[in-house]
Amino acid sequence: MISVNENVTKYVDMLLDREEELSIRSYYLENKATIIDCGVKAVGSIGAGILYADISMGGLGKVSFVPGIIGDFYINFAQVYVDHPAIACLGCQKPGWKFKADGFAGTGYGPARAISQKPKAIYTAINYLDDAETAIVNIETQAVPGAKELDYIAKQCSTDPECVVALVARPNSIVGSIVNGTRVVEWAMNRLFQLGYDVKDVSSALGACPVSAIKPEETDVVGASFDSIAYYGMANLYIKSRDDKCKDATSMSSKSYGKSFSVLLKESQGDYSRVDPTMFAPAKLMVNGILDGSFETYGKLNALMLLESYGLKR
Repeated sequence: MISVNENVTKYVDMLLDREEELSIRSYYLENKATIIDCGVKAVGSIGAGILYADISMGGLGKVSFVPGIIGDFYINFAQVYVDHPAIACLGCQKPGWKFKADGFAGTGYGPARAISQKPKAIYTAINYLDDAETAIVNIETQAVPGAKELDYIAKQCSTDPECVVALVARPNSIVGSIVNGTRVVEWAMNRLFQLGYDVKDVSSALGACPVSAIKPEETDVVGASFDSIAYYGMANLYIKSRDDKCKDATSMSSKSYGKSFSVLLKESQGDYSRVDPTMFAPAKLMVNGILDGSFETYGKLNALMLLESYGLKR
């Protein structure tokens, strides 16, 4: 079986070999764990963001940029294609590992989740476990973690701290905004998982989504990034055959549709877990049945909501 952690070591080496070019910084902690700062204190770059996102999907997805025109505005789109999306998106990319202790707060995702099995229900559903010795984790955070946090990750992954590599970035950084723009397939897969669909039946997927501009406050850039997916994100899935569950897997199916994520976050006092989970879905979903040749489309693109979220007027 594929080891997503071993699969991305080549991308980690590329980051380490191109630090100056990519405007990132790496260093060892006292416990010999490796930190690669891609956007906390480091400025980061588009090239770093692409590698960071590729790593977050266990090397099973590839990211590129394409130009887009919405109204009178030129807006960059992140384009992603993914093979084995159950493993790549739910088993790696989904931000499902919360860290909070002694003043440090962050959200973990990436290949190391498949070793730690956080959360277990997902790995039971996708029938996947990575037992690699090297644990590579992406962490969304406003601060660089220390040895104590990396010791904890090593313990959860049943490995030594010197085998842990942590890639860190703020959501309101170049790298953070890029990686959030690559989550459209992940949101589609997660929504189907919530609906009881067997996500192992999705063999490959593609997606495209506008990349939000960087904003000073974390909540503002996260809200705009989420609006990008919910109101203009497009996912195309190759599935076994037509399934009616797919029709409820777009944001249009949510009772909260029409509200921006900044409003939804304010209503939930900034607690993402209290936001209507049905809003975490792409704007447009296309599904192609491999066995029956079916091709269905659901949802719609909402340029008005997107441009309002970006602070742009048509």
